Amino acid sequence: MVRRFRASSLTAREHALLRALKADIQGQKGESEVRAILADSDLACGHDLVLPTRQGTATQIDHVVMVPAGIMVIETKRLRGRLSGDPRDDFWKQSLPGGWTGQVYSPVRQNAGHCEAVYAVIRHIDPDIQVLSRVVLTGNPEIAPEIAGAVFTSETLRRELDALRNQPVAERIRRAWTRLSETALAQEGLRSGTTRSPFLA
Repeated sequence: MVRRFRASSLTAREHALLRALKADIQGQKGESEVRAILADSDLACGHDLVLPTRQGTATQIDHVVMVPAGIMVIETKRLRGRLSGDPRDDFWKQSLPGGWTGQVYSPVRQNAGHCEAVYAVIRHIDPDIQVLSRVVLTGNPEIAPEIAGAVFTSETLRRELDALRNQPVAERIRRAWTRLSETALAQEGLRSGTTRSPFLA
């Protein structure tokens, strides 16, 4: 006999765990979608890498891409409902069907920290190399006009990367990419005890 659980029978802790599990599943779907776009782009990229921060901790980055202008850092979020707020705010409002409203930490803010970690690694090659932030929202949320300019959809990311195909990349950027790859590989060993590379040439 299969025992069914009603949501009302769950404790607060179980509700929190269920929400976290659902968020993790949705996040993996969004990252898989962006991985497929990057694979189609034929650009050098890395996925799910860990870099050190200035505070002595580590930060996990969804995707990085070597592009002619520098290193692109991509934060992927799969969200539902309507998102509103100010790109400069720490939190955005999320409104779901049925009247539920809450807050999500700004992925723009989150990715700013990722970009800072990437720049800290590559600036030793050349401090003028650009680190480009891209926040990609999957899952077709309704995006309020005030934050629309700060985020990408899967389709707008695809179009941007398609325009970069077959463009030359400067040697200094290639060297920065190598340094980034080596640093991420060293951190990967510390995280999981393996030397699996998160990078694809």
